[in-house]
Amino acid sequence: MKGGKINMIDLDFEYKMWKNRLNLFIKEIEILKERNEEVKNEEFIAELNTVELMVLDEHIDQLTKHVNRIKVQENELQFYNKDFPITSNHQYYKEHTGLREKMNDVSKIHFNRVADLIVALGI
Repeated sequence: MKGGKINMIDLDFEYKMWKNRLNLFIKEIEILKERNEEVKNEEFIAELNTVELMVLDEHIDQLTKHVNRIKVQENELQFYNKDFPITSNHQYYKEHTGLREKMNDVSKIHFNRVADLIVALGI
């Protein structure tokens, strides 16, 4: 965003970054679940309980929903193409900033959840 306006290339960049980050988060959770399987027979490392695994599955669902929402926004770009660049008064600007806030929240939640689990499943 430059000069208070958002161009198509700005949105495309952010959407690529966000999708990549969300897919990384999903991969991290998959690695944690694999690690959980590895430590089941370890004497000094406790495996995750059912509730913790359910929370991880729900977290993956939420991350996947965010990826899909971004894809919807990307598809809608073609219909808004004539409106670019957009300013802060434009509806699409508001939708985009809302999505940006969601991404920040999701990132914080992910880092908090995963940090504790990495410590718990570590050596």
